[in-house]
Amino acid sequence: MEIAKGIHHFDSGPFNWYLIEENERFTLVDAGFPGHYSVYQKGLESLGKTNKDIEAIVLTHAHADHIGFAERVRKETGVRVYVHSGDAKMACKPLQLPWFGLLSNAWRAYTAKMLGVAIINGVFTFPHLTKVQTVNNNEVLDIPGKPRVLHTPGHTDGEIVLLLEDRKVLISGDTIVTRNLLTGELGQPQLTNPILNHNYKQAMHSLDLLRELGDVTMLSGHGTPWVGNMNDAVDIALANTN
Repeated sequence: MEIAKGIHHFDSGPFNWYLIEENERFTLVDAGFPGHYSVYQKGLESLGKTNKDIEAIVLTHAHADHIGFAERVRKETGVRVYVHSGDAKMACKPLQLPWFGLLSNAWRAYTAKMLGVAIINGVFTFPHLTKVQTVNNNEVLDIPGKPRVLHTPGHTDGEIVLLLEDRKVLISGDTIVTRNLLTGELGQPQLTNPILNHNYKQAMHSLDLLRELGDVTMLSGHGTPWVGNMNDAVDIALANTN
């Protein structure tokens, strides 16, 4: 489904990943879990494309629900996998998730369901990345979509968002989301729960870096699109901090 201009999203439950299209070439942003590879394949087929049309992979951060099938695509295509230098080592290790926060909330129906989806889709068996290309703050990548990298640490040390300036689209990863990952509730822009962040205070501070981005369509790692001014999005998120 085209969810914004030249940006496609396919149903893999609460775990979002995107295909940016430009001149019939694609950048894959995040990669769900390994089991979502079949969704990815069917998505490409629905667009009349194949793996050969992928030019790059960008990871907003190095948690397992974003790395997913990236290594499989990298091996099949030889494309570069871009990740911020702060998460480069983490991306090449298995089982990177905020486990304490997730397991301590496994009594919650939604969190338990999310953990079940992770297990069914290969969180314990998928190959970690073996090769990455690091990116830095404010770097514009010469790949489909020409995304500008903005470093927004907090959820992880190397968390980034991607700004597609000509399309007025912000792919926000887990820096700012629209779904509560403990209850499943969809709503307004918000930070992920403190217990799911590496450094919650830093995550709050990083939101200020998004204030001057203007009107955008915000596509997050979890939740549904949000359209509006990012200064408003930040205010809403900070007003609801825990």
